[in-house]
This record gives sequence, structure tokens and C-alpha cells, in this order.
Amino acid sequence: MLLDKPEQFQSEILDEIEDILSTPTPRGSISEMSYKERCFLNGIIRQSKPKKILELGVSAGGSSTLILNAIKDFDARLYSVDYSPKWYRDENKPTGYIVDECFSHLKDKWQFFSGGTAARFMEQIGGDIDLCLIDTVHTNPGEFLDFLIVLPYLKKNAILVLHDTCYHACNGGGGGNPTCYTNGVLFSCLKGQKFTFNENYFHQYANIGATILDEKQDDKLLDYLYLLTLPWYYLPSNEDILDCQALFTKNYGAEFADRFLKIMLFNKKLYLNRNASHHTKTKKKSFKHRIITTFVSLIPNRKIRRKLYRP
Repeated sequence: MLLDKPEQFQSEILDEIEDILSTPTPRGSISEMSYKERCFLNGIIRQSKPKKILELGVSAGGSSTLILNAIKDFDARLYSVDYSPKWYRDENKPTGYIVDECFSHLKDKWQFFSGGTAARFMEQIGGDIDLCLIDTVHTNPGEFLDFLIVLPYLKKNAILVLHDTCYHACNGGGGGNPTCYTNGVLFSCLKGQKFTFNENYFHQYANIGATILDEKQDDKLLDYLYLLTLPWYYLPSNEDILDCQALFTKNYGAEFADRFLKIMLFNKKLYLNRNASHHTKTKKKSFKHRIITTFVSLIPNRKIRRKLYRP
């Protein structure tokens, strides 16, 4: 399989629906990818002609719509999974709502799952997946966990697309997102032939990347698992952990699942301790602020009070 500058390939197919994907909402556009990133994903699909596609992370349905439009004239099917049944930007709308509202004629090629991680639905979705797009949490364990969930169901030499690979550097205020490095690290660690383009992140990278996975991935499994030892910034629910444990036991064996549980318990303890420490510091800071405010309020001179008091 050869991908050749997919960001430049058959963009006219994407342009047919671009007016909808770029429609503004109160928090950005319908599609959470840039136009060049959309061209990249569209081109990969048009060049590789995958028959079975898996999408993790649906949001309003921008990427679902892009994929369905890209496969409209050949035999293919899209399976999409999102943790939340409601759109995270507006809970009055269901996740993936734009497919229903504007592209219902493409729904015969689409099956949508929600209410859990992909681990809960992979047996229903099944294997032989040609292309997988992962665009979910962007913080640990996030996509590290997602990749381990879907890997056994990918066809040999499947294409894995990761969005927000430079999300740690994306911030209009200039501060970046220091905990959102998950996708960039995962993209760096994948074993396979990699593709991206210059979107001017660090003067040479794009915020999206694709990997044609090497046929043999078994010898990298413990490396992929090791990524989960990095600090976790949220805790999956107990039900989600049990779903992952069952799937890992089935596909990787009991020893691998046991290692996963030990890593999870270690990071859970760190996460809870870190949050407890932050809560204690916040309480101390709040108490100190109240004491200072009370003291300053007792000073009769108004000008001095204003100089001393800094809310």
C-alpha cells in the first residue's frame, strides 16, 4: 500500500461538503480538524479504499461525515464509537448529530456506538479493520488505552490515523496544553511507515499523522503497555477498567491483563494523592487569603487598605 501526499489527493470530494464541516458553532466549527487535516484524512481514504473503518471519538460528527462522504462511491462501512451519548459541547444535542441532520442519506454505511470505551463494543464491531481514526481524550491514559483496545482487531498493515498529535502546542493564549501530549507520544512510538505534512507546528509538523502499521506488532506490545506508566490525568470508571481487563485477557493473555491492572492501580494511587495534595494547598491558600483580607479591612486608612489588598 502506498500513500502519496494524501493531503493533496481528490480534495474536490471533500469540498462538496466543506460548507457544512466549516459551519461555526459557539465553540469552533462542526469539524474540529483544520481544512488541511480534513484533506489529509479524505486523501488517505480515497487512496487506500478501506472496506472497514473504525472511528474513536465522534463529537458533533464532523469526521464521521467526512469519512462517510469519502466512501460514498465504493463498498465500505464505518463503525464509530464515542464515550458520551451527548455532544460534549452542547448536551442538548446527541453525539454525531450532524450526520442525522445533514447526511442521513449516508447512514446506511454507518453504525454508531456510545456509552462506554471501545472495549465494550469491539466484539460487536469485529476484526479485519482496514483503517482506524483515534481522536478521543488527548490526555493519559486516553489514546494509549484506545490503541491497545483496537490493535487486535486491525487487519495486518492497517492504517492508524491520530488527530491532535501536536495538541500540546495548540493554544491561542500561547501557553500550550502541557498534559495533552498523549497522541504525539503514541504517534512517535508506533511501529510502521508514517505520514504527515507541514502544517507549521514546530516549523515542520502537522496536527495529524497516519501510520501504516508493520505486519508484526507483537514484539511491541509491552512497549505500548509501558506508555500507560506515564502519569494519568483522569481515571476511567471501574466498569471501563473491567471492560479493558476482559478484552486484554481475551486478546493478549492473563499476564498482560495483570500487568495492566498493576499499572492502573499505581497510577490511580498517584492521581488520588496528587488531587488530595492540590485540594489541601487550595484550602490553605483560601484560609490565608481570608486572614489577610480580614486584617486589611481593619486598617482605618482607605489608601493604605487599597495598597495592601490585592484580590
